[in-house]
Amino acid sequence: MVTSRLSFELQPIEPNPQGGWKLVFFVGDSFDYTTPFRALLSDTAQALGQDPQTDLELPPYEDFEDFVEGTLRFEGTMLRIYYEHSLSYLALISDSQDTLQVVADRIQASR
Repeated sequence: MVTSRLSFELQPIEPNPQGGWKLVFFVGDSFDYTTPFRALLSDTAQALGQDPQTDLELPPYEDFEDFVEGTLRFEGTMLRIYYEHSLSYLALISDSQDTLQVVADRIQASR
């Protein structure tokens, strides 16, 4: 279940300019460096039936981090992660639109 008390707006899946597809979450306010993207990603991993400790890979936390990339293992595939505080969004990116649809459906069902 996505238990984060942070509200987010899940956008429709769309083509990713760098290739593949992306699922975007708009979260909080732009340039709010207190937005807990990492907690939201951990909750998302759990909602997808994954273990955040082993299936979620992010670089070490830095104060005022921005433009962060990582990965989330989901059902044998790696989803690319990107989030930024400046525009306050998180994106899950995959080569498969169908995979992202399963992800979106599970996230919606867990809310």
